[in-house]
Amino acid sequence: MVLELCEDNAGLLSSVTVMFLNNDKETTAKDNELIGLISEYVKNLIVASSIKEAKEKAEGRDIDILITDFNLADNESVEFPVYIRRNNPSCSIIIYTVKNDPDHLLEAINLKVDKYLIKPCSFKDIIKAIVNLAEYAFTLKSLYSAHNDAPSTHLDAESYDTISQSIDDLRAVIAKMASQHCMESMPVIHTLKGVIERLKHLLKSSY
Repeated sequence: MVLELCEDNAGLLSSVTVMFLNNDKETTAKDNELIGLISEYVKNLIVASSIKEAKEKAEGRDIDILITDFNLADNESVEFPVYIRRNNPSCSIIIYTVKNDPDHLLEAINLKVDKYLIKPCSFKDIIKAIVNLAEYAFTLKSLYSAHNDAPSTHLDAESYDTISQSIDDLRAVIAKMASQHCMESMPVIHTLKGVIERLKHLLKSSY
C-alpha cells in the first residue's frame, strides 16, 4: 500500500462505491496499476473500459465517487459525469486526465467536479482524494439515514431544519479544512461550493 489509513478512513472506504471509467484507448501499465491499487483500498470498485459499459454497470447502483477522464473533443465523455449525477445527485467526480489547458479546467468548473488530477500524479494523491470524498459521501448518507424511518418520503419541518443546520455545519467544516490545507485555487473553491449546492438541492427535493 502507498498510504497507511487509520481505522476510520479504512471504514469509510469500505462503505462507498467507486466507479473507475478508464475510457482511454491507450491504457498504460500505470493506469492498470492504479486500478489494482484502488481495489486494495476500496471494497466496492466498479471498473469500466467504455462509457457504454459504465452506463450498464451503473444501472440501479448508488455511485458515490466517479473517477474518469474527459476530452472536449469527445462530447460523450463530457456528458457522462452529468449522466451519472442525474441518477446519483450526490456523486462526487474526480477528473483524472492529461488535459491541463484552461478550456478543460473551465469546463471542469462548470461541471462542478470535486477534484481535477493531472497525469502523472502520485498514487498517494489519488487515494487521498478518494478518502476525502468518501468522508463527504458518508456524511451525506448519515444525514439522511437519521430520518429514513419516516413514513413519508418527504421530510417534516423539524427534520428539514435539523438537516439544514447540519449542512451549514458541514460548510463550516469544509471551509476550515480548505484553509488548513491552503486550498485557495479557483477550482477547489468552486468544488466546495458545488458540494454544498448539491446537498441543498437534495434537501429541498425531500421537503
